Amino acid sequence: MSDIATGKDADFSEERLVERYNADLANSLGNLLNRALPMTQKYRSGMLRSRDPVSVRLFHIMVSDRQISDSDFGSLDPASRQITLGIADLLLTINAVVKSYPAIMDAFEANEILKGITAICTKANVRIEATAPWHLAKDKSKGDELDELLYALGECLRILAILISPVLPKAAHGIFDQLNWKMELSGKEQRFRLEDAKWGGLPDEHIVGKPVPLFPRIEL
Repeated sequence: MSDIATGKDADFSEERLVERYNADLANSLGNLLNRALPMTQKYRSGMLRSRDPVSVRLFHIMVSDRQISDSDFGSLDPASRQITLGIADLLLTINAVVKSYPAIMDAFEANEILKGITAICTKANVRIEATAPWHLAKDKSKGDELDELLYALGECLRILAILISPVLPKAAHGIFDQLNWKMELSGKEQRFRLEDAKWGGLPDEHIVGKPVPLFPRIEL
């Protein structure tokens, strides 16, 4: 669908379908899910912690167009500042996609929404590589930064599930199930509401569920 604009002709082949599935789902969203939740289980016994994250404060400053100053970082060292700035940049991307979502869906341009979803997944996966949580986990002084990253990845997945629910409802339920989120509405459409696509939905000390591969690669 990301290759097909509503009302326009498009080429289709099984090879292209597999290529896009592997690129946009297996290697992107699936990869993010398969990395974020196992790391949360491994490093924090499945618990997400959200305690006044610096990245959220930086995000609000960026949205207001105010220049970020040294005082906004508190006592963070240069390496930790880069981590929080990276997460704040991820929040900016998510915010832009969510804001554009209603107008794009009203225009039946699902391909544009899927491109936005891919952009979020790409940026989140880049954050994992750039932040290297496996190194943070070995340094007790970086515990807050690790918590902030793992929570950001969990929230990112929660919002992504809401955004993909109109076109990939089964996958969206699968993500919520693995996040252990809104289990009382499992399988029901009411589980996903755009008004819930706001940062901070997962509470502090929320326990995620068991990670399960959602989009295994297809080999031709």
